[in-house]
Amino acid sequence: MTLSISELLKDKLQKQLNALDEQLEAAEAKARAKKASAEAEAAGAELEQELLVKINDLKERLAEGQLYLEELADAGEDRLDELKTRIAAFFD
Repeated sequence: MTLSISELLKDKLQKQLNALDEQLEAAEAKARAKKASAEAEAAGAELEQELLVKINDLKERLAEGQLYLEELADAGEDRLDELKTRIAAFFD
């Protein structure tokens, strides 16, 4: 059984989103840990801010990837090339 281009793209995108979600969870855990230590140490505030920025960036990428996944699920064959190009750019 061969998978269609759409199914392959969905699978790849879902795997990448799962990886981003894991990165997000790790970054949030790290930010929480840094926040706890930063409360005792003022110098940690800058690092905490950097981690929060990273968390927000990852959240944005995850949301963007989810939109691509939804688009891909609803797209017909005529839009696959366009979506394939946009999804490839998303992963670069």
